[in-house]
Order: sequence, then C-alpha cells, then structure tokens
Amino acid sequence: MKKILSFLLVLSVFAACKQEAKTDKESIQPDMTQYVKLEPVGQHSDGKTIQVLGITSSKTQATPAFKTGGVIEKTYVKEGDYVHKGQLLATLLMTEIDAQVEQAKQAFAKAKRDAERAEIMYRDSVATLEQVQDARTGVAVAEKTLEIARFNQMHSTVSAPINGRILKQLLHDGEIAGPGMPVYAILGVNKKDWIVTAKLIDQDWAKLKVGDPVNFVFDAYPNKKYKGLVSKKSVMATDASGSLDVEFSLLTQPKSLAIGMVCRVKIKQPKATKGLTIPIEAIVKSNGKQAQIFTVKDGKAKLIEIGISQLMGDRVLVSSGLDDVQQVVTIGAIFLEDGDPVVVAK
Repeated sequence: MKKILSFLLVLSVFAACKQEAKTDKESIQPDMTQYVKLEPVGQHSDGKTIQVLGITSSKTQATPAFKTGGVIEKTYVKEGDYVHKGQLLATLLMTEIDAQVEQAKQAFAKAKRDAERAEIMYRDSVATLEQVQDARTGVAVAEKTLEIARFNQMHSTVSAPINGRILKQLLHDGEIAGPGMPVYAILGVNKKDWIVTAKLIDQDWAKLKVGDPVNFVFDAYPNKKYKGLVSKKSVMATDASGSLDVEFSLLTQPKSLAIGMVCRVKIKQPKATKGLTIPIEAIVKSNGKQAQIFTVKDGKAKLIEIGISQLMGDRVLVSSGLDDVQQVVTIGAIFLEDGDPVVVAK
C-alpha cells in the first residue's frame, strides 16, 4: 500500500513539472501577429475644367510715321476716330521737301549738260576718256539723287496702314517729326483682331494644344458666354513666377470690346487622364518607377509590386499592379513581411 501511494505521489509531481514546463515554453513563444491599418484605393481623374483670368487685347496694332523728318502741316484725325486702310492721316510742310526735289532736278540737268560737253570735247580730242567717264558717272549719281528726293516727296504724308481706331495721337500740327517717329497709335478693331491672353501654370499649359475650345465670361457681360479657341502657346516664361502666356481667339464676341477688359476663361480638357491612387505612406520600398506595398488577404500580409506614374502630394498615381486590390496597408506596413499574420485595426 505504501508503495502504491509513493508511486502516485511521484507521478503527480512529474505531471505537475511537465505542465509547468509546457506553460513556460508557451510563455516565451513570441506573438507574430501584426496590427495594421488599411486605406482604400482611390480613383483619380484630371479632366477638370481649367479656369483662369484673361485680359482682352488686339493682335493688330500700327504706329504710322513719316519717312522723312519735317514740320507737321496738318493732322486730319484725332483720338477715338475710326480710320480705314489708306486714309490720309497727316502731312508735312512741303517747302523744304519741294526745294530738295527742285535742287535735285537742277543738279541732274547740269550733270547731263556736262556729260554732253565732255562727249563733244572727247571727239575733238580735247577731253580724255577718263573725263567722259566721270561725266557719265555724275549723270547717274544725279539721276538717283533726284529719284530719292521725289520718293521722299511722295512719302511726306502718313496714311493708315490698317482698319482700326486711333488709340493715341503722339504728334500734332506744327510739331517737328523725325524720320520714323510715330504720329498715331492705331488699334485694329475688326472681329478677327480681338484676342484674350492669360497666364497659366506649367502643368495646365502642358495640357492644352492649339485649337482646343474655350468659353469666355466677361465681367462687363456677366450673363453671357462666348466661344473661342486656343490660338497660340508661349514657349518662354515672361516673369519670375514661371507662368506661361496663352493666347485665345474669339469665335463669338460682345458687340463692344476694349483693351484691358477682364474675363474668365474656362478650358475643358478634351481628354481626361484616369487612374488609381494610394496613400504615399503605403509604399515600403521604391526606386522611383517601381514600388512595393502590402494588402491583406485571408488574414495575412500580401506583398505587391506596383508601377508609379506620378507623385501627387500625399498620394501616388499608380500605373500597374493594383488589379483586384481594393485596400492597401498604411500604418504598420514597414514592419511587415510577406505572409505575416495581421489583424486589421479599426
């Protein structure tokens, strides 16, 4: 009986020790479960309408001037007047110019007489061949001088080179005009002359092409929309801001326009770029064009290779790799390995 009790005591002690050892072993076993947070994959489209302020101006301008200098005898139009191409605008006092023409005539006539005498004297062996040749050269020079004087006489008036409106009168009756000095500033006011210019940031500038349709809403005519087209894109930034000029032509326009009128230009991009985006913190490794992220499948982390199309602030536009992926791991992603068990935190 004593032997049986002793055996049972030893057996119970052994079992207790075994259970304690098992408990100690389990207590030192690490818990490999990771807690992570998921974020949904987003949709992106850059086909939004671009809006920018534009300024009205005219692409046709002219500053007619006298070809020669002189005293202005008369100006025939004033600021604000409408003029047509070829209309007489101003004339010079012709006293000096006519005298120059007469002087050139007399010089040409004398040169011809001198040449004729030289020819006669050469035939009589009194003059040399060189003297005859010099006389002939004198005739040619005098003739060209007369042509120049007559040309200046013909261009001693100023005519309108375009149809337009006198924007500014720069010189008046009795003032002295130098050669090439503008007398008027003329603004083209035909329908085809009006344009709208605007400054766009480089990203918006790159999305446009010549011929894209646009809409205008003028502050002076707030309840109406007018149509136009992108007619010209600048290839150089005009100031330190880095913005680029874009010119728009008007297909329809108000009855009355003036330089400096403000309008809102609305440009709807004809082709929208669409794609999928993920938070930038979901990326665990990247070389600029390729990256690695994690998603969760069947309670385990799944490593995915994706292609990067563009960085967009706190999100990344993805070009490939997100087929059938609805959510990506953000918080906790950098601690994961492929296949790790995870628990999604709420």
